[in-house]
Amino acid sequence: MADPKQPGEELAEILRTHYDLGDVGIPKRMVAAHQRRHRKLIVDTAKGRFLLKTYSRDPYVLDALRFQHRLSDHMRKNDLPAARIQKAKTGAGIVEIEDWALELQEFIEGEPMKVTSANLTVSAKALGKFHVCCRDLPHPDRDTRTWRFSEVPREMFAKLYERAKSEASDTEVDDHCNRIALFLQDAGNMLTWQTCSQFETGLIHGDWHSGNLLFNKGRLAGIIDLEFAGDGCYLEDLAYAASNLCIRTSIDPTRLERRMEVLLTYYQRYRTLSPKEERALYYAVGIKHVATVAYQSVQMDGTVAGYNSAEWMRRLAIQCEWLSQWAQNAHPA
Repeated sequence: MADPKQPGEELAEILRTHYDLGDVGIPKRMVAAHQRRHRKLIVDTAKGRFLLKTYSRDPYVLDALRFQHRLSDHMRKNDLPAARIQKAKTGAGIVEIEDWALELQEFIEGEPMKVTSANLTVSAKALGKFHVCCRDLPHPDRDTRTWRFSEVPREMFAKLYERAKSEASDTEVDDHCNRIALFLQDAGNMLTWQTCSQFETGLIHGDWHSGNLLFNKGRLAGIIDLEFAGDGCYLEDLAYAASNLCIRTSIDPTRLERRMEVLLTYYQRYRTLSPKEERALYYAVGIKHVATVAYQSVQMDGTVAGYNSAEWMRRLAIQCEWLSQWAQNAHPA
């Protein structure tokens, strides 16, 4: 993580030197924001509030950042809300200082997306439009073009399973585990390296979830965190969206069906899925969902979204069985 450790006043002086912002306040750490990759601070100026990010002055990192800036400009030109990059006095979007660099983004006022039918409709349209309007934008290669849906990280899932066994009866947990395992086996058979060549690829967002979709008074105010954008499979974005926005918070079949119907209906107003994509989607969603829960369970010491590991094993078993049924119903083999 790039973190030059400059005191707030020193950072403020750097901003006064390199930007035409009038009065500049002391940058403050952004509360509750992930600081793993970049240092993130909020700074108030006479020209508004900005998000300040710092990076290592690595050519690969800065090239990727310049692409994100081009993508942000392209999105705004196509009526997709993205943060505007504040230019320095030199006209550059990145200020480079010794072994580190910084950028200033427009600060977007908003809250992470709450899953409602109205918000899900807006999100689905935005994702479909993103895939279509960014299709021909030159974009970098990305290691996540590698097919990501062949299997769940086994070590993490094993830890989820062992933790669940310490919280509930072995028989119950084993039953849930077996049901999940059967789904994952079917999903792995469906989503092979050979299969991936059947699905359309192009520029994807790479991290389409509720935390990266900021809403303000019912309006999509910002699509943020473009650092994972690049070459990839459209099914990956759609699977991540469905996992996070449709499946994660419910085991009620009626609600799951309604959410998936909204997502697919409004996404396909911009880009139609092929029959093979639609069937494979449900398996991709399940693998992504199980992988995310297993990973977060390890990271969060067992409790994810208010549920312990044993509760998640039960929920995952129900959700995977629902996804399997709908995969078969989508377009029978």
